[in-house]
Amino acid sequence: RNYRIERASFPVDVKVAAMLEPYRLKLVETMNEVIAVNDTELVKGKPSSTMTNWFTDVVFDETQKLVADSLDFAIQNYGGIRLNSLNAGNITVGTIYEVMPFDNIAYVMELKGSVVQELFDRMAQSGGWPVSRNVSFDLAYGKAKNIKIKGQPLDENKIYQAVIPDYIAIGGDNMDMLKNCKTYNTQMFIRDLLINNLREQHARGLHIHPDNTARITE
Repeated sequence: RNYRIERASFPVDVKVAAMLEPYRLKLVETMNEVIAVNDTELVKGKPSSTMTNWFTDVVFDETQKLVADSLDFAIQNYGGIRLNSLNAGNITVGTIYEVMPFDNIAYVMELKGSVVQELFDRMAQSGGWPVSRNVSFDLAYGKAKNIKIKGQPLDENKIYQAVIPDYIAIGGDNMDMLKNCKTYNTQMFIRDLLINNLREQHARGLHIHPDNTARITE
């Protein structure tokens, strides 16, 4: 059954409100911390966009700090990025929680080139997903063509190191081809990778600069 609760129908419990107030104030303080300055609005879009490029590049860079092996690329499911744009100006911790509200963890996966082809084909079927630098390919009738990784054509027999959200790594969004691939759990929330990167860049006086490279083209 559904029970409709009207907030205005119940008086404020002053005692409980007083108990919660210190925690509410601390939460507001935490979420309002400015951790970056964005010079230009980032916009989310398909098949490539400034916002999706920025997102996956940060995840790639921050994950590389956690592992010894050289990574090849990072991806993010399109629906996992929940804001359609990132406004110019100050960026707060709360903003990043809006961008990535889910507790998704960054996995590093060993993918054979043939699996990468299947993965990118699936991405192509939905018009393209966010991909980091080092990746480029064309969309052709629901398939990924002319795939290049680090400037080299995809080798179907080579093993690639990819950063992938846990939701996708376990087969979410019909990515069943990933279920049996070797996986390393970084135990880091993707959201925290973003926050850590922005804090570090902000401390150095650096701003967010968009990369408008068309990594996936129609």
